[in-house]
Amino acid sequence: MGKVLGYARISTDIGQDISSQKMKLEELGAVVVFTDTGNGSSLHGRDQLEAALRLLEPGDELLALHPDRLARDTGDLLTIGKRVIERGAALRIADPAIRFDGSDMMSEIMLTLFGMIGSVEKHFIKARQRRGIEAAKLKGVYKGRPASIDPTSIRELRDQGMGATQIAKTLKIGRASVYRALAA
Repeated sequence: MGKVLGYARISTDIGQDISSQKMKLEELGAVVVFTDTGNGSSLHGRDQLEAALRLLEPGDELLALHPDRLARDTGDLLTIGKRVIERGAALRIADPAIRFDGSDMMSEIMLTLFGMIGSVEKHFIKARQRRGIEAAKLKGVYKGRPASIDPTSIRELRDQGMGATQIAKTLKIGRASVYRALAA
């Protein structure tokens, strides 16, 4: 048998600690644990998951504690599973116990089922968030996300003769953001 690569994810580093996941994955045989912090509703920006997938070799395992640590979407969970087996490796989830290597239809059904559960959970999370925002707006508490771009800085750089591309690079923002700020 090859090596076991662990994967752990937390949604936010505010009030959450990834160390318990890492410790459990190591107890289950992970020789290294890759960790991401961020939303599980998308595979975008999950650099450590990508690194783990690239390092898999035939006979290896990618190990996660729960399906929702990998993805909260049926398609994404199955995509991860298929990418693992394309590498000749297996995807193992500790709880519920699932080992997906492409040879057992039941494990694919289980992945699909837990992906669907993750999708439903994601839907309810977003619905609760929308209700909370609406309630906060009615109370006058919710002001939206604070502005992260200072239009004054953009105008000052423009007045110094910089073009939109150079301003965007200097401030590390998108060019479209520069155009929006200048148009406002």
